[in-house]
Amino acid sequence: MELRQVHDGVVLKHDGRVLTRVYLNRSGMNAAAAMAEALGVHVPPAGQSVSTLASTGLLYRVLAISQIRFNNDAAFELAANLVDEALDMQRGRSEV
Repeated sequence: MELRQVHDGVVLKHDGRVLTRVYLNRSGMNAAAAMAEALGVHVPPAGQSVSTLASTGLLYRVLAISQIRFNNDAAFELAANLVDEALDMQRGRSEV
């Protein structure tokens, strides 16, 4: 998988196909930061990308994060819970 920052936002790709996209606005950049944290990487600089591996469960959570509209406190809480679950999955915990 590849997380890439493009001119209008951040995209998550697999085998060259875009799985999800967040745009260059406040909500999109919050989503991009949460997605990157869940994947265990940093948001890459503009025009660059980072590669990572993810299980289907982790991917499910990252895709869910990309759909959150960060316009209230509940959205941030939901994203934090999804990121925590993703990090637990990466550490090999099966409590999720």
